[in-house]
Amino acid sequence: MTDQNKDALTIRNLTLDYGERRVVYDANFALKPQELGCLLGPSGCGKSTLLRAIAGFQSLTSGEIRLDGDLLSNQSFSVPAERRGVGMMFQDIALFPHLTVDQNIGFGLVGWPELKAQERIRELLDLIGLYNLGARYPHELSGGQQQRVALARSMSPKPKLLLLDEPFSGLDTELRERLASEVRTILKSDGICSLLVTHDQREAFDFADRIAVMNDGHICQVDTPFNLYHEPTSPFVAHFVGPGEMVGAKVDGPRSVMSPLGVLTNDTDLGFETGSDVKIFLRPDDLIHNDDSDYTAILVDKYFRGAHHLYEVRLDNGIVLGCFAPSHHDHEIGERIGVSLDIEHLVVFPR
Repeated sequence: MTDQNKDALTIRNLTLDYGERRVVYDANFALKPQELGCLLGPSGCGKSTLLRAIAGFQSLTSGEIRLDGDLLSNQSFSVPAERRGVGMMFQDIALFPHLTVDQNIGFGLVGWPELKAQERIRELLDLIGLYNLGARYPHELSGGQQQRVALARSMSPKPKLLLLDEPFSGLDTELRERLASEVRTILKSDGICSLLVTHDQREAFDFADRIAVMNDGHICQVDTPFNLYHEPTSPFVAHFVGPGEMVGAKVDGPRSVMSPLGVLTNDTDLGFETGSDVKIFLRPDDLIHNDDSDYTAILVDKYFRGAHHLYEVRLDNGIVLGCFAPSHHDHEIGERIGVSLDIEHLVVFPR
């Protein structure tokens, strides 16, 4: 039985150079057995290079990578990629067009006893919801079905760790969002520890138990999706995981600040001295349209999102903030509307 208290994947003090350029600096990250992780960051931040190092395709400058406690790589040693017990799913799903769904899934089961291989194929077909399509060829499937077959193929030999390198980025938005949550359910059902690389915050939130946010080769913060959104430790993380704006404020007490929209109170001590100048990070879901508020703002733009509007409003001091409003509150651009903050936990940074 797997010890859930031990790490499945451990990345310790990992530094990676690509030619003369350093692309990953002193990275530390770990995943528990059956945990789903994500490396989230903008293009060029080093996330795909880090994934390649875990897979065994990139040599290490320093640090180490371990899987189930066993050393995979350090500066002078590397287990060959094919012997690591690590599966990989790429952006280009590359199913074999001349093989059926059954044969594609079974491709990684060479050497398995025939009955055991067929049992595993049937198990995966049922898991991905394609139990009656095993005899079809890839061109007879939809894009979403092809993606699930590619996932099943990478899962078939029961890897200790599955790496997913932006596997949904070539799909349309609706399918991408649906598949991210579907893949999460499938991997959780099969109990495979997995690591996704993506630049898409929503995809990361739909998929992962924990996320490592990367920027310029550094891991900025590792946390749950909820904590990354509500308790970012840096302005970069705050901006990258969701929209919002920095607003100047002054600390008014151990748990409160004076802002352009009045006194705001936090649920815990802020850790700043009274009188300190700070910045608070406000998201559109922190600011609500409220006709009874003492504070008003000018509506400068609006975006209809079906269930709600996203308003952009300009405060009297010139700051423009996002604001959610119910879809039936259809105000005109240029109109002055009431706004108020609905926020319990403040995101505060030094100014």
